[in-house]
Amino acid sequence: MEGEETAKLKYPATILLALALAAAMFHFRPRTAAALCGGHLYALTYSGATPHIDLSIDGATARAMLDYGATKSSLRAKTPAELGGMVKAATSLPLPGESEFLTRRAEPDTDAIIGTDLLAHLTVALDGETAALSAEPCPAAQLEAAGFAPIAQRGFFSRDRARVAKDRPNVPVVFVQLGATQTWAQIDTGYDDALYPHSLDINQAYYDALVAHDIRLTQEGTVTVKTCVGFETRPVYSSSQPLVIADENSRPVAETGRYYLIVKPTNPCGGIATRTTPAAQLGGSFLNLFRSIVFDPHGETVWVKKD
Repeated sequence: MEGEETAKLKYPATILLALALAAAMFHFRPRTAAALCGGHLYALTYSGATPHIDLSIDGATARAMLDYGATKSSLRAKTPAELGGMVKAATSLPLPGESEFLTRRAEPDTDAIIGTDLLAHLTVALDGETAALSAEPCPAAQLEAAGFAPIAQRGFFSRDRARVAKDRPNVPVVFVQLGATQTWAQIDTGYDDALYPHSLDINQAYYDALVAHDIRLTQEGTVTVKTCVGFETRPVYSSSQPLVIADENSRPVAETGRYYLIVKPTNPCGGIATRTTPAAQLGGSFLNLFRSIVFDPHGETVWVKKD
């Protein structure tokens, strides 16, 4: 409009040039994972350590947890009669048609849980306070140029469930190292570890490996967890040994000296506790350590911003 053009001319040419250059640099050299990957942008909030976004579900706003540790998405049941059933609903996620949800009991601050049955078809970039969700893969060359490290997910996480090992859930992983020991660790963003930040749940097999390699562990307390067979008390340990997050070839991606190890004893409830080989599971607070993270099931890669 004419009035707008007149207003623009009131600014000195040097300021206009600087603004234009800044805009161009942001456009051509984005610094965040959300800007690099694009898609639908959502404000990212947290309940404890778990990430949430606001979605539209059947036309109503719903606070939804992005839970990479859940393999089935779920909605809060509207009536007791719906509990445990399956429903279909239209969402604002960049997915075709309606999505199927299991109905569950009400949880504080969470209307829906988006699990990997849906997330395995979306590229999700998390940047602290912003989430970008897209149905397209994220350009690998751009992520590498921006300082992101790729962690291959072959056999662990893919848009094609047939490409995931039959004895594993379709859940993304990183690889963890403590001294001479190493194993894979599921990235469970739905695991609220606010009580013991940077909680690394480990199974009995990995605990035994740590002891065998003389990793000194100090018990800090216990946690009580509700499982499929009732309540279970688990020991919580710390260690002076740095915890290294690595890729599939043991190349370090991140490191922390502040973490807790929680031993999951063998039980019939499934998950890493039932495995006879070492396995682990990261709590949601590890998203703070990673700074920025991209889950790309199309390319079967998790990208983590390097320190």
